[in-house]
Amino acid sequence: MKCRCGTWLFDEISPEGVTPVGGEPIPFRRTTDYIACPSCHSVYRISDLQTGRTLDDAQLGTQEEGESLVESLERLLDSGEEPPG
Repeated sequence: MKCRCGTWLFDEISPEGVTPVGGEPIPFRRTTDYIACPSCHSVYRISDLQTGRTLDDAQLGTQEEGESLVESLERLLDSGEEPPG
């Protein structure tokens, strides 16, 4: 699946988890699991994608420059930002 910017996010997603591009499957079982685009730094909820929601619906927000993924997730969750749509 490709990110909204066109970069590949992963090869496959299933109820069990995600297979990264060219990698081995990774189990995702929590509603707090996310995937971030390596190019535009958009952050998506894995649980939303596993249930068939669109990228727009699953997008949590975007990582800001200089921010770690953990810092961006904390900011996005603390601010109550919701995905578009």
